Amino acid sequence: MRLDGDNATFELNYTLDTFTRFYVSALGCRYLEPELISFLGGYRDVMLIKADTNGATLRVVGAGKYNSGYYLFDSMPFGSKDKPLTESIARFTVVYPSGRLRTFYNVTATQNVFSQAAQPLANPAQAKSLS
Repeated sequence: MRLDGDNATFELNYTLDTFTRFYVSALGCRYLEPELISFLGGYRDVMLIKADTNGATLRVVGAGKYNSGYYLFDSMPFGSKDKPLTESIARFTVVYPSGRLRTFYNVTATQNVFSQAAQPLANPAQAKSLS
């Protein structure tokens, strides 16, 4: 989970069975798209960025909430609301905007995390008048 403002990008790694691998290689990943998006079913605005036979990248717009200079990302179960994931994920890593990594093990949900919001750049007109 890579944090970027109030958005989050998820990079999923997976192994497909032989038939599915052949199908995806021949016909593309559109077959996998609904399943991949439902993996992050607790989020409202999930977009598939790319997918292949080894992994996928999904972007969640508005995954975090801004509060007092920080973006807060609440824990969200993996899977859909109707079918939550029951098997744990061996390793889940959060990549903060600064590049710092934080890894969690054997999880069934994203973790409660927060990141400091970027400081707004000074207005060039204001900066000029201050000099």
